[in-house]
Amino acid sequence: MMCDVQELRQRLAEHDILSVNSDSSTENFLEGMEIQESLLRALPCSMKKKHSLRKLLRASPGKHVSCWVALCKRQRWVQRQLQEGISNFARVFQLWKTSLDEVGGNFGSGIQSYFTILRFLLLVNLLAVLLASGFILLPLVTIPRNGAIIPQTLDAGSECLNYSCGLGHRPPWQRFQDIFTGEGSLECSYLFYGAYSVGENDDRHYLVCLAYLFSILGYLVACFIWIFQRIVASFMNWQILQWGFKPYVSARIFTEWDFCIQSPEAAALKQRSIYNGLKMDLAEQIRHLQNQQRTRKQLAQLYLLRLLINAVVLLLMATAFYFIHLATESSQGDSQDAARLGVLSQYLPPVTISAVNILLPFVFHALAQLEGYSPNTEVNLTLVRCVILKLSSLAMFLFFLGRQILCLGASSTPQCQPCGYNKVYQCWETHIGQEMYKMTIFSFLTTLASAFLISLPRRLLAKHSSSALAQWLGKEEFLVPHNVLDIVATQTVIWIGIYFCPLLPLLGCVSIFLTFYIKKYTLFQNCQPSTQLFRASRSKFLFQIMLLLGLFLACSPLSYVITRVPPSQACGLFANYSAPWQTVPEAVSHLPTTAQLIFNYATSSVFCFLLLMVLSLVLIVFVSQTQANRQAIERLKRQRVQYVQEKWCLVRKLAQLMAKSP
Repeated sequence: MMCDVQELRQRLAEHDILSVNSDSSTENFLEGMEIQESLLRALPCSMKKKHSLRKLLRASPGKHVSCWVALCKRQRWVQRQLQEGISNFARVFQLWKTSLDEVGGNFGSGIQSYFTILRFLLLVNLLAVLLASGFILLPLVTIPRNGAIIPQTLDAGSECLNYSCGLGHRPPWQRFQDIFTGEGSLECSYLFYGAYSVGENDDRHYLVCLAYLFSILGYLVACFIWIFQRIVASFMNWQILQWGFKPYVSARIFTEWDFCIQSPEAAALKQRSIYNGLKMDLAEQIRHLQNQQRTRKQLAQLYLLRLLINAVVLLLMATAFYFIHLATESSQGDSQDAARLGVLSQYLPPVTISAVNILLPFVFHALAQLEGYSPNTEVNLTLVRCVILKLSSLAMFLFFLGRQILCLGASSTPQCQPCGYNKVYQCWETHIGQEMYKMTIFSFLTTLASAFLISLPRRLLAKHSSSALAQWLGKEEFLVPHNVLDIVATQTVIWIGIYFCPLLPLLGCVSIFLTFYIKKYTLFQNCQPSTQLFRASRSKFLFQIMLLLGLFLACSPLSYVITRVPPSQACGLFANYSAPWQTVPEAVSHLPTTAQLIFNYATSSVFCFLLLMVLSLVLIVFVSQTQANRQAIERLKRQRVQYVQEKWCLVRKLAQLMAKSP
């Protein structure tokens, strides 16, 4: 014990912090105390021994300090303990932490990243629900209604004001059908845009229409910032792995074990996690050696094969787009006969889009295995192709829906001239919201059917049947690109429909919450471990990029609808405006003159140009800093190599001298 105390004091003496002079400042003393604690933690001894050493160190002579220094030290210690307590308390309530650790230990970090994205999207949709409840629903419920606003350019008998939601008597089977179509009582609820309206003499101190608009725009901006922050973090990890900073296998074996583990289940979970990590490292090294040993002829054959496979992929995508086009035109062409054709006609576009996006990802996955890429590149390439397919199908569906409802490119037709949109759809925002609602419902039903009608029978067939077909099929592998594709597409639909169906994120929260447990059950019960493992740090970056592309796809039609398209004149908060964005300059016109000047300058082209210049300068600074850091890292690498060479040279000289000495 005394030797350890002497060793610790010797180390502290090297830092000149063992004794505190009367003229030393409080900050220097506290800094010295922190160095003492760090050196004490670095000693190779047990925790019990460290506690004894700390007591001896604090009781050593020369430690008498003023009351103010002791108070500052006590305050800093209490603050650190409070921060650690809050962090540990928040970690207890972290959503799905145990489940995520279980998934990562059994199946690797790649599959764990899928469930992590599910948790992230649940929080994203929960944010939208909180914003809609606090800024739209609560004020709208508390504001008394004095009757709906009749647009100033129309009279009460106009053909653009013949809208009424279906609150009449409906049989039970039709009310059950309304759950899947969004009609009936759901159409008249706050779930859709048409139910939001204020009277002509309502409270002007709080504009619900302005809150409706800015809460949605603020939510989309918050989603962009949140996703961009995760992209930056994932990109940093991906760049570090690209630089090749990898520990040795022996170092990972002897340093990755968590000695705080006590239960056998946690120990087995940690063992499988280390095993999966070592397996990925060895697979990457083997593939790297195989790529270096390829001849020019083999490379030419490989590139030709990849070119042919890409041509096949493009042909399959074009065929899928054509079928989606036919389904969309057929469904919207029969929109007037929807009541006669029932739910099947209304679900024709979602069924077609889902069928295309269920079948083609498996084809893309099989084709990607023939291209000779690494597991990470194979997953990322399949994911890019699938997301392009899914987002393009959504964009095509929205385009043909806009042609039918908003008369895009056909505004001179008789049905579009009176109202500025197709007069068949008196409340066209609600109709589009119903389409997004049906696509969200069908996406969840597809997940449910895939788990219990495909994966479960396949597992039972492989377990209880010895036929060649059953053994060939086997248990299903959990394909990360296919599952990420589904959640990205569903979240894109929610982002698109948030303007037309403000409470659609609430449905998304329920769907994602149930999807997490359905996918976990499918993974542990109906799936086998994937034959190819990949790193989550490399795929998370691409997953976030796909989410960002989905957000951009959702913002494009929403920005056009908010700024250019005339709203429905028979329903909604913007019935008396030529466009929803008109509420912003009208609200600004009631502000003081100084505030109006500031707002006009902030929205002018001069301010935008100056802001663009400032952002460009900031970007140039960051790019220059990145290049300087990269050069410094390369210089340090060269210095490290030189130092190693110098040490080996000294070792050789020492060996020669020792050999010459008698």
